[in-house]
Amino acid sequence: MPPAELEIAIVGAGASGLAAGAALEQLGHAPVLLERDAQVGERWARRYDRLRLHTVRRYSGLPYHGLSRDQPRYVPKDAFAAYLRDYATRLELDVRLSAAVERLSPRHGGWLVETAATAYSVRAVVVATGRYNEPFTPPWPGSDGYRGQLLHSVDYRSGRAFAGQRVLVVGLGNTGAEIAADLVEQGADRVAVAVRTPPPIVRREILGVPVQLFGIALSPFPAGPADRLAAAMRRVGTGDLRQYGIGPAAWGPFTARRPAVIDVGFLKELKAGAIDVRGNVERLTEGGVVFAGGDEEPFDAVVAATGFRQGLERFLDIPDAVDERGDPRRSANGAGVAPGLFFCGYTETIRGQLLEARREAPKIAGAVSRYLPAA
Repeated sequence: MPPAELEIAIVGAGASGLAAGAALEQLGHAPVLLERDAQVGERWARRYDRLRLHTVRRYSGLPYHGLSRDQPRYVPKDAFAAYLRDYATRLELDVRLSAAVERLSPRHGGWLVETAATAYSVRAVVVATGRYNEPFTPPWPGSDGYRGQLLHSVDYRSGRAFAGQRVLVVGLGNTGAEIAADLVEQGADRVAVAVRTPPPIVRREILGVPVQLFGIALSPFPAGPADRLAAAMRRVGTGDLRQYGIGPAAWGPFTARRPAVIDVGFLKELKAGAIDVRGNVERLTEGGVVFAGGDEEPFDAVVAATGFRQGLERFLDIPDAVDERGDPRRSANGAGVAPGLFFCGYTETIRGQLLEARREAPKIAGAVSRYLPAA
């Protein structure tokens, strides 16, 4: 059966894909969005119960239809998932669900997009699967023989399931810090976090002002001075954490272009002695974990808050489309290494990923629209 003919396909119907789709609709195009999940917003709905957006409502909505003012300043994850579904419906986006893209390859001056059920021949394609597409758990020696529960943070729902247990959280990013706090709040017997590289940790609000607004305000300035000012603000807000086992931040958010850990309860539990800090994990044993340096401790469960991979190389059949880190090679307007290939939602930012999607989607849509007449 020949592939279906389309003008534009968007791979992924998360926030960035929806924003790109809406922007293309505004320019008179009719993109088809291919989403691997069974419903829009499903990945948000599956995340841990405690989660709220770390960015404020005003700067977390997508173009042409923002978040309702009835929502709180920091929107709960289920409400945000519902917003994404409503967004796709209101803007009448053509989203094909349960349509995971298995292969994307050049074909006759355009692109062949293949799912398990259907193939599409398209003139232009926007890849928007996001920075958090595939969970990554390090291949620790001894994992196969560990008798406790080992799970990635993507499968964590609530600390209630770990009440009375000894739990290690590996990784101190936003997710790891929040899960550690949740475990304490829900009655875990003992909670520890394994920290390989100390991150900058900042309160969600400083003197009542959301920290995201400081990130937006300081973004235009040189990274070095911005990091020094941010460090001074952290000292006021969080104090010296060395006495609790966390050394000075190993990197600055503006220089590294990575968001700091935004505190929503972790520091309170850390300073109360409810969370212990450990070093990097060396290996797992039948009953626990051996840390760098040789210390071994028993744990009933290990939660790997060890991040995600973009996984683009899994389906992009395009030479040099991604760099050595797995990031897409692209220009400022989202154009990839081959004509008609674009990327949306892969810019690491301290201003907020959703704000970045809202800003870049119309630019990328404009670039796609300009490309099509010449294709």
